[in-house]
Amino acid sequence: MLRQNNALPAVALIVALTLLSACRTLPIDGRLPDGLAAEKITSVDEASPFALSPDGNVVALVSSGLKMFHLGLKEQIDISVEIPKKLAWSPSGNFLAAVYRKEQKSTIITYDQYGVRIAETTMDSELTDLFWISENELLAGGITVKNYKFGSNYKSVFYRWKPGQDVPVAYDLRDTTIQPSTFNKWKTALERGPMLEPVGQSAQILYLHPVDPPLFTPYYKLIIRDLDTGKELEPANVSINSGGGSFAADGESLLFGDGTGSTKLYNPWTEDILQSITTPGRNPALSPDGFTWFADGTLFSNSKMVAPLAPGVALFAPDGSRLLLRSGESLYLLTGLKPAEGSLFVPSIAEKIQKLRSMRLQGLLTPAEYRETMKKIIAP
Repeated sequence: MLRQNNALPAVALIVALTLLSACRTLPIDGRLPDGLAAEKITSVDEASPFALSPDGNVVALVSSGLKMFHLGLKEQIDISVEIPKKLAWSPSGNFLAAVYRKEQKSTIITYDQYGVRIAETTMDSELTDLFWISENELLAGGITVKNYKFGSNYKSVFYRWKPGQDVPVAYDLRDTTIQPSTFNKWKTALERGPMLEPVGQSAQILYLHPVDPPLFTPYYKLIIRDLDTGKELEPANVSINSGGGSFAADGESLLFGDGTGSTKLYNPWTEDILQSITTPGRNPALSPDGFTWFADGTLFSNSKMVAPLAPGVALFAPDGSRLLLRSGESLYLLTGLKPAEGSLFVPSIAEKIQKLRSMRLQGLLTPAEYRETMKKIIAP
């Protein structure tokens, strides 16, 4: 009897140590600033895509197939047993597009908000990027690679089309020659494609394209392209480790990391560095508010660390009040963030700014002229 009594504290200690050990390995363990809360909402496939509907209520995710998860009801609906590579909701949330890849081909299937298949397009290209540029038009990005003895011809491309109405039209971005040693070393990074992102409230896109100069370290050019004119602006050069960039909702600030040790919040139109911190900036995600962001597993605001969260990929809700984070095989929801009120320009102002940015890309305005004209446009 005495032996059993002595065993009880030992068992309790082992259980406690086990629980503490488990807590330390949890990506988000609850030690957050006052007002913030995090919870695991569901399990997902590792390294899988996910997308949050514009109203912030439904997550399209991958867990042994495509599913829609309703955050409020905590209910999950099966959509397809196939595994998509990219997901994107339309601006109103009426449609969900998914890219499936097989045998160097891509099939883009469009579903309605209930998961009913309504359109399908197949093309002879491995797509890497996908988003809607309007309620009825999709844009997808990818690469084509042709290998030769002297190296590989690497071309960044994108496609535009209206699902169910027309066929995709291909547009070349840039091409370059990649040396065999560079391609072998950076193959996984280069296969991410151009990492296309939309520019907020503008008919422009952001993409990355590699440059491999002889006898020098290869790098990416960060490029903004006007979809109407094809004119481009190069805000920065970054390392091959860079995870691309992310624009604020209004398109006036760009978050990007160089992939080695510096992350910047930057206005590419005026060339002003708004914020800068020492962190590689991998997997950057910028809140609609333009000053709160996630990178390198950490939440920041105005260059200050708010909370260490977890390594992974994050996505802010359209109103900025919540953050979805996929870490490993878990999908977490962080709540309690301050809503990004007034983060968008009204339509009449946005139209003028779109024209202003197009002029900047065409070289018709200097950074200083853009800044001064912008002040006049948004003046009360």
